[in-house]
Amino acid sequence: MHPVKKEHPAARPSRKGRGALMMLVLLVVALLGAAGFKALSLLPGDWTDGSPEAPARPELVARAPAPAPEVAAAGPDPVSEPEAFDERPYDLNDQAIAALEEGRFDQAIEWLEEAAAARPDVPTFGANLGEAYLRRARAADSGASDSGADTAIDDFESALEWIDDPERRAQVETLLERSRRVRDEERDFVVEPTLHFTFRYDGSREGLAGGVDRLKVLLEETYQEFGEQFGRRPVEAGEGRIEVVLYDAQGFDNVTGLGDWAGGVFDGKIRVPVEDLRTEQRFARVKSVLRHETAHAFTRSIGGAAVPSWLNEGVAQWLEEPARRASGVKIARARLASAPLFPLARLNGNLVGWEDRAEVARAYDQALAFVDYLVAQFGQELVFTMVAACRDRGVEGASVHFQERTLVPLDAVLGDLAASLGR
Repeated sequence: MHPVKKEHPAARPSRKGRGALMMLVLLVVALLGAAGFKALSLLPGDWTDGSPEAPARPELVARAPAPAPEVAAAGPDPVSEPEAFDERPYDLNDQAIAALEEGRFDQAIEWLEEAAAARPDVPTFGANLGEAYLRRARAADSGASDSGADTAIDDFESALEWIDDPERRAQVETLLERSRRVRDEERDFVVEPTLHFTFRYDGSREGLAGGVDRLKVLLEETYQEFGEQFGRRPVEAGEGRIEVVLYDAQGFDNVTGLGDWAGGVFDGKIRVPVEDLRTEQRFARVKSVLRHETAHAFTRSIGGAAVPSWLNEGVAQWLEEPARRASGVKIARARLASAPLFPLARLNGNLVGWEDRAEVARAYDQALAFVDYLVAQFGQELVFTMVAACRDRGVEGASVHFQERTLVPLDAVLGDLAASLGR
């Protein structure tokens, strides 16, 4: 997400020294006018995979100074005391930033609305209000709050009223349009919660109802299995139920824009195209996809948004179908034997944006083969703790944690994998 901005301390008059000589007051006013306002980045990015990426954080940007209080012209009479400076809008801005860090969006918006109304001449307050609306919209859009698509749409529209940056506005408009498509596509969907999941689907479609009941049982079993392996259960940790949305092929493309090459996606919600669940073959395919995407939900819960894609996708494939894991790894290794391996740094970012589908397939094969190799050589517990290390240490957390635990560079182990492939 975009960073919110805090007024630079130099832009705010000190609480100390009130009642001092008039010359000191004038000096403070002069310094205030010269210093201006600066934007400070405070909050890290947290954009979900598959969504438009947030633009690069801006450097510290000078803001227009607050207008200095008018002072009577010099004359024989003593200079009158300037009007008292109102610090409340600045305090509200600071409190709102703290609320945003804690996910208290409603309170942050209330405070920023008051600050922006009191001081419309301070651009920072309005800009932060736009970001607060955007964050609340993203929480609703991704399933991180109980609010629905209509709330997300309203907040995206409110954000656009306060965000001036053209690049940022274009991103918000993209997200707004997507939320509208989601609302229209899911307008008549039934909503059926289980203990740890919420299913959304078109209840009028033939061939889904009975199969959905089987999927509910499957995913509850999967949840318990993954909870043991990851060492964390998202719902019990205070997070909401994991949302599962089942579309037909056209609806899935309308919402995700991924066409027919993707079997499913996790963007805060599990979204899967499902045509029919009446045959065992089709049910087995959807089962594998749902396990894969549920693994992504657990990875996000334990490691945050910074888990490198090779680890994220490798773990998801490794957990996808234990009964067929050995054959899947064998196939992946066979495909990799005829092509060079990608450097791990190349596989850190989102693979969805790659244009060459052959390279995407090779990247997925490498992710699976490498995670399986790590498990075989060092044990699966280390792999899952590598995921957890990314929450506090970012995208490099996995490799740093691995080297701390094994005293071996992760890139060296990738070289060992290459050697095992006959290269």
